[in-house]
Amino acid sequence: RHNALTDPLTGLLNRRALFDLHGDAPVGAFTAVVVFDLDNFKAINDEFGHAAGDEVLKVFARELAGNLRPGDVAARMGGEEFALVLKRTLPETVEATAEAIRAAFAAHHIETETGSLICTVSAGFAFGTKEGLGFDKVLNAADKALYDAKRAGRNRVTASPLRRAG
Repeated sequence: RHNALTDPLTGLLNRRALFDLHGDAPVGAFTAVVVFDLDNFKAINDEFGHAAGDEVLKVFARELAGNLRPGDVAARMGGEEFALVLKRTLPETVEATAEAIRAAFAAHHIETETGSLICTVSAGFAFGTKEGLGFDKVLNAADKALYDAKRAGRNRVTASPLRRAG
């Protein structure tokens, strides 16, 4: 059962496990979902090979896991997309956490067989509501904010209009 819920490369929960944990419960006003997507990941795989791509994913997963508080959940959603669920939090805290992860990852020099790589990540986040929103709706709002970050030039954190706690 553990293997069915864990991403074998990164050791993080997988998409299925994240939905098992959060899929049915309404997301309240002080819970945020952050979606991260590694910038230009296909180009990294194409240019440096899949072993280098795997190393990039592992480095990012360690950065994500290293920023978790008790009760927070991190998962690899698939490919180069990751999610973070932060409970009992505020927009400023979520933005600061996502920004810290983004900046720390961009500062890594990732060693590969063909040299050192510097990679970036984009992120979007959204909050639930006082009445409680479905997890999939909050995840989709965070995903839309992520794509706003990509369109705005990548390597940044963007808030969804569903940003305000309370």
